[in-house]
Amino acid sequence: MLKAPIPSNEQQRLWELYNYEIMDTPPEEEFDEIVKLASQICNVPISLISLVETSRQWFKAKVGIEASETAREISFCGHAIASNEEIFEVGDASQDYRFFDNPFVTNEPNVRFYAGVPLINKNGIKLGTLCVINSVPQHLTDDQSFALKVLARQVIKLLDLRLNNKALTAQKIRLKQQAEMQNRIISIIAHDVRSPVASLKQIVEFNNNNILSDVEAKELMQVAEVHLDGTLDLLSDLLEWGRLQINAHNCEYKQIDLYKMIEEKFQRLYAGSSIKQNKLVNLVDKDLVICTDPNALRFIIRNLLSNANKFTEKGIITIYAQREKDKVLISISDTGVGMDEKTSNRLFDGGGKRSTLGTHKEKGSGLGLLFTKDFIDMLGGTITIKSTKSKGTTFYIELKA
Repeated sequence: MLKAPIPSNEQQRLWELYNYEIMDTPPEEEFDEIVKLASQICNVPISLISLVETSRQWFKAKVGIEASETAREISFCGHAIASNEEIFEVGDASQDYRFFDNPFVTNEPNVRFYAGVPLINKNGIKLGTLCVINSVPQHLTDDQSFALKVLARQVIKLLDLRLNNKALTAQKIRLKQQAEMQNRIISIIAHDVRSPVASLKQIVEFNNNNILSDVEAKELMQVAEVHLDGTLDLLSDLLEWGRLQINAHNCEYKQIDLYKMIEEKFQRLYAGSSIKQNKLVNLVDKDLVICTDPNALRFIIRNLLSNANKFTEKGIITIYAQREKDKVLISISDTGVGMDEKTSNRLFDGGGKRSTLGTHKEKGSGLGLLFTKDFIDMLGGTITIKSTKSKGTTFYIELKA
């Protein structure tokens, strides 16, 4: 038996196949109808839409067979996608040196005749085949060959349509999320930007009218300064979020040395962490490189580290990362005040207009965490939280590598 060869463009081929997000999905009537029609046109008992993965061929639609997948190395379809033929046809597998001792030939379903049309997408990539199978020797007529090619093109059109519909749905969800985010931003700005500015204006007016003593004016100005620091941080977050939103469809993906980026963020946080006697620990592998938008990732890391420092005193803030296949898992942990389950569950839903005060009574809007979630969504990642009151909090981030 000759094992199915591996195409020279296998890595790209698999990437395109996975991009359709079709593997292991439930049966769909449109695909089922195509294999039934192919079986009838070619007068065979078995017809399949077979998608060839790393080590298996999986059947999106099938007629005349119970199995949902088989090993790739013994598959006829593996040969079909590696060939340059428009239709890969085997008239009698028992007489073919490539297949005569193949278990599909010597055992059920006792394959003799096989004809497979490669499913070629718009980028010229062969994802699998539309194939027909019989247990007796056979050859396709010209009309059957033509019909099988037409049906194979229809399979690709269905796959593309399915992908486009999914993209449109994702876009609608994204637009809805952005609208909700904008409403939350307006609500937060109405309070967290206007209030300190209005207070400062009132202090200035009191001072100009000699209503305040020097001591009172000094004390109020110190309070206003703290409020304005929080407002400047909020405005910085707003500007960064707005800039990245404008470029959301043009994310600049680059190779990033994650350990080095964390060290840079630690340097910027050093003064604030020293005041609160917090220890910063970077456990990221020095050789870990990921491909993502550097500006978005910097924003995410900066906000989560600042948040950890805000709620921690005389504690430890640790960041760790590891690669798992095509993903990178990042965790940012602190030994701070923590939070109850109700609070952690609502942390990213904008459920509260005001955030909790930090260990030094630092104020915030909570907007930084909302933006952080938005950026992670934009990068196709996820973020989850594990927190225990009085023991600390850990944020878990999963990003595509």
